[in-house]
Amino acid sequence: MNDTTIVNVPAALSDKIDSDLIVIRSGSCKEIVRAHGELRDRIIGVELEGLNDDLSPLSALPQGLSLVLKLHPDQAAGVYTSTWLSDRFSLAVLMEADKGLSEGVKIVTSAQVPVVISLDALSDDSELMSVLDYYLHSTHLQVPVEFFHSMFTARVRGMTCSLTEIYPESPDQFLYIDESGQATASARFARAGKFFGSITRGVQLDDQSSLYKMLLNPKKGLFLSGSSCVSCEAFDVCTGHLRMVDATFDCTKLLQVFDLIKAKAKEIVADLSNTGNAQG
Repeated sequence: MNDTTIVNVPAALSDKIDSDLIVIRSGSCKEIVRAHGELRDRIIGVELEGLNDDLSPLSALPQGLSLVLKLHPDQAAGVYTSTWLSDRFSLAVLMEADKGLSEGVKIVTSAQVPVVISLDALSDDSELMSVLDYYLHSTHLQVPVEFFHSMFTARVRGMTCSLTEIYPESPDQFLYIDESGQATASARFARAGKFFGSITRGVQLDDQSSLYKMLLNPKKGLFLSGSSCVSCEAFDVCTGHLRMVDATFDCTKLLQVFDLIKAKAKEIVADLSNTGNAQG
């Protein structure tokens, strides 16, 4: 682990981490505040899991701190009853892709809070196209909806932004510590029981494990394994991210999303070019 690696850890285990770049997570606001009081400037961000706790203790945290609310779509309305959070913190909502996603995104963004769609567990991807349509065509939307925003704006600028950049899982950039103290690349790897380290006094990583090596250079691993991902038309924006944990994952809905983002970006670029030519 290098000095620039961000470690996402349960607040209850944060005192066992020797990193200076820590994101603490918990469903308890008091637990978050306690951990921040112990580690202070080593905490670069906070993840609050749900809106079921008394939020008032969070007022003890520094203004401007990154605060991510991890919500199911049916909890979206709670953002409106907690508007002071967006005034005090750099606030975003990490929303599960499940039933109600489209309505949940609309509610949160109407409160001027950015949304990141969680790809850790795609419980239901049926509403992704509806959310993308909202992102592309709503005249009232003023905040980003990720991963759409980064991918779309990059292509308009003639660049490419992939899921591996938006949801980093390289162990030299990001580590995820589960509730038992085991280390891996993200919540979805933890859910699948795939680990390459643990914490005792600091983080101990097995940098010789096949999982660790693969995550350092996933493209190389996919090419060497003969994965069908490398011949996919969406490999430039997915880079195999969707099947990194489960090789049988059905990418159909996501591929439609990628295609529409590319097509819309191409359309915008053509319109801008035609406008420029007409003015010239």
